[in-house]
Amino acid sequence: MAAACDLADAGYAVTLVERRPYLGGRTFSFVDQETGCEVDNGQHVFMKCCTAYIAFLKKLGVLSKASLQERLRVPVVDRRGRRAAIYSAPLPPPFHLLPSFLAYRHLSWRDKALAAYALLRIYLTDEEDWRREDGRSFLDWLRAHGQSAAAIARLWDLVIVATCNNDVSRVSAGQALMVIKAGFLQDPHGADIGLARVGLSSLLVQEVAAYLEARGAVLQLGRSVQALECEGGRMVALRLGDGSRLEAAAFVSALPFHQLLPLLPRELREGPFFARAATLETAPIVNVNLWYDRPVMEDELLATLDSPVQWVFNKGLLHGSGAGAYLDVSISGAQRYFAMDKGELEGLVVRELAVLLPPTAQARLTRCLVVKERDATFAPTPGSWGRRLPPVTPVSSLFLAGEWTHAGPGAPWPSTMEAAVRSGIAAARAVQQALPLAASGAPLSTDATAESVLVQG
Repeated sequence: MAAACDLADAGYAVTLVERRPYLGGRTFSFVDQETGCEVDNGQHVFMKCCTAYIAFLKKLGVLSKASLQERLRVPVVDRRGRRAAIYSAPLPPPFHLLPSFLAYRHLSWRDKALAAYALLRIYLTDEEDWRREDGRSFLDWLRAHGQSAAAIARLWDLVIVATCNNDVSRVSAGQALMVIKAGFLQDPHGADIGLARVGLSSLLVQEVAAYLEARGAVLQLGRSVQALECEGGRMVALRLGDGSRLEAAAFVSALPFHQLLPLLPRELREGPFFARAATLETAPIVNVNLWYDRPVMEDELLATLDSPVQWVFNKGLLHGSGAGAYLDVSISGAQRYFAMDKGELEGLVVRELAVLLPPTAQARLTRCLVVKERDATFAPTPGSWGRRLPPVTPVSSLFLAGEWTHAGPGAPWPSTMEAAVRSGIAAARAVQQALPLAASGAPLSTDATAESVLVQG
C-alpha cells in the first residue's frame, strides 16, 4: 500500500493486484457477526520511533484515529499479583528509563545492576556492532553479559517477544540490539506506544483504496497471481490465476518471501540472489478475543510475566465499545499454542486471566473468538540479516517490498508495520530511479506502459 501510494503520488499509472477481495495483507479487520465489533486479525502496535508509519497515517489523514502515549507507560503484572510499570521519565536518554528501572519490582537488585550494565553496553553499540552480532542469538549475548535466567525471562523476553515475535534464544543478537537501542534508548519518547482506536481496515484499508482511486490507480482485487514471467533477465508480465497476462514497465512484489519464490522461474528461484530468502523462517501469533458481561480491566494495555498470556489489550476501551469488557490477549512467538484448538486456548487464557486480572473471575464470559496467523511475521533468527533481500533485484523491472526485505540504508527493522512502510517507500524510490518519468508522464527508458504493478497477498 505504501509503495502504491508513493508511485501514484509521483505520477505513475499504478495497478495494484491483490489475491484477497480487500487490501491490507496482514493488517486487516473484520466484523464479528455475534458481537458487532470490528476485530483485527491481530493486535498491531506502533511506537513513536516508527516515523515512516506515522507519516503514512498522516498522509492518509487518519492519524487522529490512533492514539499515541504522551510518555511510555506499560503496567506489568505477574501471577503473584505484583504490579510494576516500565515508563519514561522526563530525563535525557538513556536515563529516562532509570526511575522505572529502579522501581521495577520484578527483578532483584543484583539483576537490576547487571541489566543496567547490559543496557549501557547496548546504548554504546552501533550498526557495525549489530551486523557483527547477527550470527548469534540474543540469548548468547545476554549470557555473555552476565544476565540471569530471571532477568532474561522478566525483562529481556518481555521486550523481545513483543517486538520480534520470538524469544531471545531464536532472535538474532544484532536485531535485538537494534530494537532496544532504536526503540528504547536513543529518544525519551521513542518507545511511546501507539494503538489504533478503530479496526485496521477502518484505519488503513478503506483510506488507502480511496487515496489510490482518487489518483487514478486501478485496484484489481480478488485476483491471484500464478507466475512472474521473465525473459532475457527482465520481468515482462504477470500471469494471473485465470490465465490472463498483465504487462507493465515495472513490477513491485509485496508478497511474503515464501509466496514470492514459487512464482519465479526455477533458474531465478534457485539462483544466488533469491535463494538466500529460501532459508528465512516465519513465526505465528495467536490472538484470543474475549467479551465479558461487565468491565474487567481499567488499563488500555497490560504486560504479564510467567504466563502464556503475554499482553492484554482493552479493546472495548480503545474502540469505545463497552469499556473494559472486550479484551484481546495477544500471544507472540506462539509456536506451542498454534496447534491448540479453540476450546483449549479459551480454557488456558480464561484460567490465566482469572489469576492476572481477578475481576475476570467474577465476570461471565459471553464470547470467545480465536484468530491465528501462522505466518504472522518473518523470524529474525541468527544470521537472517544477510538473507533479507534489497528492493532492487537482478531481474530488470522487478522490485521487492515487504517487511521481510532490507529496505536500507541502515539496519533492518523487525517485522512491523514500520518495516512494511519503509520497504514500500524504498521500492517506490527504486522504481523512480530505474524508470524516471518525462514531463509528459511517460517512462524515459522503455517503450512499455507506464504502469507499476504491485503484487500482494
